[in-house]
Order: sequence, then C-alpha cells, then structure tokens
Amino acid sequence: MMEPPEERPPSAVVPAMPEFRDWGGLPELPLSEVLRRLLPCLRSIYAFAAVCRPWRRLLRSSADLLRPLLPPLILNPRSSVIAAFYKLVLAQPLAYRTDLRAEGAVLLSASRGHLLLHRRRGPSEGEARIIIIDAFTGAERREITLPYPRFSYHYAALSPTHLLVFHSKHAFFSLPFPDPNPNPSSSSLHWTKHSLPRSASFVTGILGFRGRVLGLTDLAQLLEFRLCASPQGQSQTVQMLPAAGLPDATTFERWHFGPRLVAAGDRLLLVLFMLEPKSASLFQNKRGVTKVAVYGLDIAQMRWEEVENIGAYSLFVDCKSAAACIDVRSCGVEENRVYVVAPGCPWRSFPPGWEAALGDADNELFSRRAMDRQPWPSNIWVYPQLFY
Repeated sequence: MMEPPEERPPSAVVPAMPEFRDWGGLPELPLSEVLRRLLPCLRSIYAFAAVCRPWRRLLRSSADLLRPLLPPLILNPRSSVIAAFYKLVLAQPLAYRTDLRAEGAVLLSASRGHLLLHRRRGPSEGEARIIIIDAFTGAERREITLPYPRFSYHYAALSPTHLLVFHSKHAFFSLPFPDPNPNPSSSSLHWTKHSLPRSASFVTGILGFRGRVLGLTDLAQLLEFRLCASPQGQSQTVQMLPAAGLPDATTFERWHFGPRLVAAGDRLLLVLFMLEPKSASLFQNKRGVTKVAVYGLDIAQMRWEEVENIGAYSLFVDCKSAAACIDVRSCGVEENRVYVVAPGCPWRSFPPGWEAALGDADNELFSRRAMDRQPWPSNIWVYPQLFY
C-alpha cells in the first residue's frame, strides 16, 4: 500500500531581484564617503553623478567641500586641449569642442565652471553677445544679447543667482541666471542696471566667500555685492569694504595678472605681482614683475597682512582668475605654492614672497617682453561646472 507523500511546509517564495535598485534612496553619509574616495579621478566622479538625480544633487551640494580637494585643469586655447596636472585626475588630455579664438571672441572670465566670452556680430558691430561655454567640454551652452552693443565690456562673472557684466568703473548690468524661463528670447531678457561706488575702479574679479559675493578691482579694492536687494535699494547693491595694509596700487601689476582674490577655506587671500621700482627710462606698462606677494585678510580688523606660508594650500592664478586647493600632493601639486600661467609661457610655481634675483634669466614668465603680450589667448585654469 502506497503511503501518501509526506507533507512539507510550503517553501518561501524568493522574489526575483529587480534589475534596477532605488539607488537614490541610499543614505547620504556613506554616499558622501564613497564620493570622497573617488577623488581625484574625474571619470569616476562623473560616473557617480550619472547614476541618478539624487546622487548628482548630493555631488552638487558637496561641491564647495570637494572642489578644493581637486586641482584645476589647464585649458590651452591655442591647441584646443584641456589637461590635468596628473594622470590620476584625467588620464589623457581631451580635445576641446570650441575654438576659443574664432570670430574675434574675447575671454571675459572663467566663472563657476563656465567660460564667458564677448563677441560682436554684424558689419557695423551693431550687436554684442555674451557666449557661455562649458569650461570642461567646450560645448556652447547659451548666447545672450547684451543690452548696449556699443559699450566696452571688460569683465563678466556668474554668481549663484545672476550673470554680471561690467562696462565701466561706474555701473554694471545683472541678469537672473539661470533664467527661470526655459526658452528665453532676447526681447524677454530683463537686464538690471546697477551703480558702483564712486571711488571704485574697474572690477576684475568676483568671488563667493562664506555665502557672500565679493568683488575686487584692479586697484585691489574690496567690494560686496547684494544682488537680491529690492529694486528700490539698488544704490546699496554694491558696497565698498575698506581694508588697510596693502601697498600703493602703482607698485603692483594691474592688467596682465592683476590683483587676484581667492578663498582658501575660511581665509581670504590676495595675490599681488609686485613691479620693479619706477625709473625715468621705464614706462608703467614696461616694468617687470619682481615679486609674488600673498596677503591674508584679518576680517575682524579689516586689514591685509603679507604672509609667507599658506600651509597645505596651493594657489592657481591666470590672466582672469584664481583658485585654491588643499592637500593635493597626490595630484603632483606642491603645497604652499602659487602656480601661474601666462601668455606664451608654461606654468611655473612660486613660494609666497618669492623675489626675482637680479639678472634672472629664468624669469621669462614675468619678462618685459612677456608683459607686452595681450593677456588673451593664454592658458587658463578651469573647473567643470559639475563642481558648482
């Protein structure tokens, strides 16, 4: 007689593993640690950002902490190539998608992961535009018509909320950026004109520092921009921040390298390229640079003090901007150095307070002949917009 089969408890049904996990639901703390370990490899960081939108948002929210841990890339506009200091950052140089010298476009600045170029069009130069380009790839993002084509625009920059365009010592224009309208036309652009303090000279730099937007002029004057102010308070949009302790403006270079403002953690630093003393046989624009000076701002006293040691930081200066990194020796960068690029010259590094020896034949970067060249085109330091 056959016995009935032994009854067994039903086995638990194992659900099939989904092909796609909800990666965006992972905790931020371990993700942040993973992100830090990917540095300094740009390819790995971009792969992380491409997984899902929450991961990309996490990267952008951590950008201010991550960016100083990565040295900037070197963009050569003559060869249309972008490269890194060390292969750990970028294994091989990349071809740039845009010819930055085409059609007479002039670089106004490298700002928040973008290049801002100024170009006039038309036989009578009746239209002027700002061209906004991805600083890492060279892909053109947008062209914006400027409000007054005949003005001589000398500088432009991006803040977290606005595009700023400067045309004189006395005034500048601002435009909300990115525009809330996804398909804005030239006729719908709402430029706002702002006044600058009467005592201000030409603005040559804009910098985000501790949630504030600061500016610097060619005379090393410090400004603060409050762009979210109401239209009724436009006269207070920009304020001068008096700070003592700097040498006279006639003693440092103002046009090729100019004063450069840079945030190094919680410190605000200023790089000045000191000129050789005046001589009856030398014009102001013919004097060579003999010293690389770095000043730190005592914010409580609003006083600049020269420093000869910036610790584990390294500074990067070009014809338009400056940046700071910390603890990037693994990327081939020395700490307590100022790295400078200039037209027709490869980069060189200097300790803060470096002074040229008399008859220094190896000082090509700051020679009078080099200073005679136009600042652009020149190698420049750039960061990908992913880090803003």
